[in-house]
Amino acid sequence: MSISIDPYSTTNAAGTFKKSSDGYVQGMAMDDPAIRNSLAIGVLASTETLPIWGGLPIQETITIDSGATGGQISRSTAYDEVTGFSVFNQATAWVNSPASPVPTGSAGATVPFYRMGSGARIVLPIDPALVSLDGSLITAQVSWDFTTNKIVAFSTTALPVKVLNVNAGNSKVVSYNGTTKLATWVESGVAVALVEI
Repeated sequence: MSISIDPYSTTNAAGTFKKSSDGYVQGMAMDDPAIRNSLAIGVLASTETLPIWGGLPIQETITIDSGATGGQISRSTAYDEVTGFSVFNQATAWVNSPASPVPTGSAGATVPFYRMGSGARIVLPIDPALVSLDGSLITAQVSWDFTTNKIVAFSTTALPVKVLNVNAGNSKVVSYNGTTKLATWVESGVAVALVEI
């Protein structure tokens, strides 16, 4: 007896005009029961002049009597400062608006993040040219561009992550305009990587 249908084929929802239902959002950590309790929180330093959002490298400093609010968090600007990555998960106090739809936190806001070595799987922006990593080992070396805030081809220092998956053309990344101070989503011509930190 033969089956006249293919029970394993999947399609996207009719009428959605999407090429695929597979995609990611920058700064989101994947649900993982073994890792979720590693989600930490800190307070964005008063010296920070730019807002923070999910998917940025951060540095955490020790503070006296930080208690439930955690340590002080700042953006990392060099490899030796990176202690983790900020995430949107549980960033319930971050602010967004119709003009600036990406949730962001400013100085004094709490920042959810995962520390390096936690094993968390986080979506980070990646140079679209690195879609060529498809078929490479997950230990392929990559670097981080601290100006554009995305993963780039390996140069002199490796970002200590494992690239688990790359997605191009069906994901969302953050674009921040320093003049208007608005953070918006970019959904076309972008690529992201699911990495383990």
